[in-house]
Amino acid sequence: MKGLSHLEEEVKKIYTKLNMFTPESIDMERIAVALKIWLHFERRPSIVFCVNGSYSMVIDKRLNKKQQWEEFGHELCHVIKHYGNQFDMHKLFRELQEFQAKQFMYHFCVPTFMLQKMRLPPLQSEAIKFIGDAFNVTYSFAARRLEIFERKQFLFLINEKKHRSENSWHM
Repeated sequence: MKGLSHLEEEVKKIYTKLNMFTPESIDMERIAVALKIWLHFERRPSIVFCVNGSYSMVIDKRLNKKQQWEEFGHELCHVIKHYGNQFDMHKLFRELQEFQAKQFMYHFCVPTFMLQKMRLPPLQSEAIKFIGDAFNVTYSFAARRLEIFERKQFLFLINEKKHRSENSWHM
């Protein structure tokens, strides 16, 4: 799979700027420091807020490390892409932002450009475990991310095949 989507390119640019190219190099606290986000762990639901142009992110410390990483990815989208107070906006706009944050989370926590370089086990259950362990995400998260990745690969192959057959008619 060659082409990266706009979101995947955006994620790759963030990691490239942070000089993180492998799952082992990913570090939530280093990311927060580099992006000038104050990171706090408290016994409360995760949230991000901005005071005087400075971002603070609260991650629920009752969650395990894998869940905290997933929450970080979700909340980071709000920092990077969203403006304003969600409580003051229309319900549909808030839902859109939550949808975007969920999509971002999957791509940020398990970046496509890193996933493409890996040799995934052929059995789906083994591939899920491999992704979960490599990227420090829950297995349910890894299963969903693998599904997203495989769907895109499948669509890419279909599209490539379609273009080849169209080009053969024009020769």
